Amino acid sequence: MIKKITYYCLVLTLLFSVQIVVAQEQTKDEVYQQKKNRYSKFSSNSSFSPSRVNEVRKKLKKAKTLFKISPEEALDLVHDGLLIAIKESYLNEEAEAYQILGEFNFDLNEYRLSFKNYKKAIAIYTNLQEASDNLKTKKNISYLQKLINLYYPTGKSAELIGDYKSSIHYYNKYLMYTKSSDDVVKVKIALGDVYLKNKDLKNAESNYQQALKTEEKRDNKSGIVNLNLKLGELETEKKNTVKAIEYYRSSQNTALQINDDQSVNQAYTDISNIYENENNFDEGIQINQEALNYNQERNNKVQESQNNIDLANFLIKNDKDEEAIEYLENSIIIAQKSGDIKNKSRAFKALSEAYDKTGKESEALIKYKEYLILEDSLYNIRKKQLTAQNKKGAMLENAQNKLSLLEKDKQLSENTIELLKKERIIQEEFINKQRILTYSLILGILILIITAFLVYRSNKAKNKANKLLVLKSLRAQMNPHFIFNALNSVNSFISKNDERAANRYLADFSRLMRDVMENSQEDFISLSKEIDILEVYLKLENHRFKDKFDYSFNVDDSINTEDVVIPPMLIQPYIENAVWHGLRYKKEKGFLKVNIKQNKNTIIVTIEDNGIGRKKSQEIKTDNQKTQKSTGIKNIDSRLKIISDIYKTKLDVIIEDADKVNESGTIVTVKIHQDNL
Repeated sequence: MIKKITYYCLVLTLLFSVQIVVAQEQTKDEVYQQKKNRYSKFSSNSSFSPSRVNEVRKKLKKAKTLFKISPEEALDLVHDGLLIAIKESYLNEEAEAYQILGEFNFDLNEYRLSFKNYKKAIAIYTNLQEASDNLKTKKNISYLQKLINLYYPTGKSAELIGDYKSSIHYYNKYLMYTKSSDDVVKVKIALGDVYLKNKDLKNAESNYQQALKTEEKRDNKSGIVNLNLKLGELETEKKNTVKAIEYYRSSQNTALQINDDQSVNQAYTDISNIYENENNFDEGIQINQEALNYNQERNNKVQESQNNIDLANFLIKNDKDEEAIEYLENSIIIAQKSGDIKNKSRAFKALSEAYDKTGKESEALIKYKEYLILEDSLYNIRKKQLTAQNKKGAMLENAQNKLSLLEKDKQLSENTIELLKKERIIQEEFINKQRILTYSLILGILILIITAFLVYRSNKAKNKANKLLVLKSLRAQMNPHFIFNALNSVNSFISKNDERAANRYLADFSRLMRDVMENSQEDFISLSKEIDILEVYLKLENHRFKDKFDYSFNVDDSINTEDVVIPPMLIQPYIENAVWHGLRYKKEKGFLKVNIKQNKNTIIVTIEDNGIGRKKSQEIKTDNQKTQKSTGIKNIDSRLKIISDIYKTKLDVIIEDADKVNESGTIVTVKIHQDNL
């Protein structure tokens, strides 16, 4: 019943879901048709005016040439061209204008505006491409190429504003279409940079290594230099400084082959930073001395001045102030000659600290005043640069605000807004109704499923409890059966007037009974306990039938008998059968072998006798015995089935003739799999 109800509810849910999907698709179709009409208008040239289009194109072209000379004039030209393009629906020119604005913003370090304008250009080109596909024109090819050209700079703008998710998206878009090895390497490096900034070191390393393989394959040494520097930075981030220094050194070796002084010095700086972070002053002094020697040989004055300062800083930290002062004074001389105000300022500051540390306060004060004078000069330079940058930024922002107003004027009118609001309200009401109904159905189905599950679990628990009760009953039956057979043995001794043997037998029998009674309450006992019971039982049976059989009992030493568990009284009935139905009827003395070994996760117990065999044993039974199956064996069969059902474990019993030709002797193999025990 529950299954049927659940089925009907699922069918109803599917029907309503289909209705919702159809309604949503209809809404999508309407939006799509509106877009199609807009872009079809442009594509069919219904409002196309060649003179106005050419005017826009000329303005955009002129803006590109003027930007470096006069950014303000260039922006005004783009603004004018965009105004015409928006009013006349020249979508291609509109997208191109946004692309040019994105390029201008990027050059002026206004990356947020750059990203915003690039995305607008991509949106228009994407729609133009879709419209061209629907109209089956060939223009979509050129639109695709324009999109490809936009993906990389858009990704770079996103990267520089910290929008790593968007950056990765656009870089991967570019990677989908580019075939050039140069472009692939460029994008792989860019992706590596983004992942590194985002602390995704695994993906960063993967992209850098792929790019490095390409550069090594085509023997592009400048690319190899750059990628080794980046991998060094990556290893530094991973705190693997030894590997990082290896990459930096590898970069230096390749850079020397192509006389790339900048990369060589970058590697020196990176290695120096590692030693500084580790407070390894001796190595820091050594690497900066090596860098200084290199730049002295190359006559790189600015870098030489920098090396003197860095070397001095390490010497100061290593309490070698006098040596540091010499290097700093040398740095000032070099910076003075080369007009390097920045390094000269740094040298004076470090020199002031060195003099102060050595107790020369007056010299320290003089040098500090020199440092302040230079810092004022640097501040004024920076202030002018910042003012110019702010001026350009304000100019760009004003232009962007004008464009935003222009777009709003183009896209929306009061009637359009009202229409959109009404349509939106209708759509939202419809969707909300469908959503409420769907959620109600889902909730109902969940309640039914939970109810069905609870009923199923309850039935399963009851079934398990019943099986456990039966199992307990079967275990209880083993005790009277076993006791009855044992008492028969005691009776045998008494009937023979063998009082000593009967007393000894009773002592062992009492011990055996205690163990059996203790273990009969458990579903499973350790193999060691079962072995103890079997050894005592075999001893008793052998004592009684000592003229009928000898026996051996072997347990593999590799088995940890305390950890392995088996059902209690599982093996004893098979041993009992071997003695009572196989060996005691044998004319000559027989032999019983019990072996316990382990194969992987399975305990294998083998009970082998050379008695009269199952066939002959059946023949000599009385009619009453033939109609009955051994209580112990029958009990075990039932127990094994229940244990397998409850504990989902496998217990195999194989009974076969030892001598298949003469049908004599019996081998019983019991396999106890330990997987779920």
